[in-house]
Amino acid sequence: MSQARVSDNDRLSPIFAIPPVRSEQTPRICGRCFSRNLNGETNCKVCGESLPRVAGEFQSAATRRLSPAAGRARLIVHGNEFFNGTVVILESDVALIGRSSPLDKVFPDVDLVPFDAESFVSRRHAFVLRRRGGFVLEDLESVNGTYLSGMQRLPPHVLTQLKDGDEVTFGKTRCSIEME
Repeated sequence: MSQARVSDNDRLSPIFAIPPVRSEQTPRICGRCFSRNLNGETNCKVCGESLPRVAGEFQSAATRRLSPAAGRARLIVHGNEFFNGTVVILESDVALIGRSSPLDKVFPDVDLVPFDAESFVSRRHAFVLRRRGGFVLEDLESVNGTYLSGMQRLPPHVLTQLKDGDEVTFGKTRCSIEME
């Protein structure tokens, strides 16, 4: 019987997978709220939506930045006797409305903690989005619901057009919208 000789060239060396540095990863853009997420993320850090498996290839010649629609909206919070009539200006294209939670690293654009002592507002309660010169409201599967005009509970993830003077209730926190 002959023995086979193993040479140094035949031995396999171990393979080490080194993850790329975070700055080299291409961002993944959420299809719902358009926030930038790292390539390794599976869900959006802002809205929780599942991200596509492959990061999109963005070419500067193929994409263009649209100028934001003119106008702003004011959210007037009719909270309690201490904070009644507080005005929050909504200038960004996407505004997360909810309750801040430093432990869960949730810091919404409009924090309703001072107006909601009983925690009826969810951490990620709703989005107010700028669309086609106006604003729409999207409930983010909040536990206590988002109501339009005091009676109509909005279904989750359905964009609802807002009009000037609409009354919106997040949990039990009553607000009104004024368009500028």
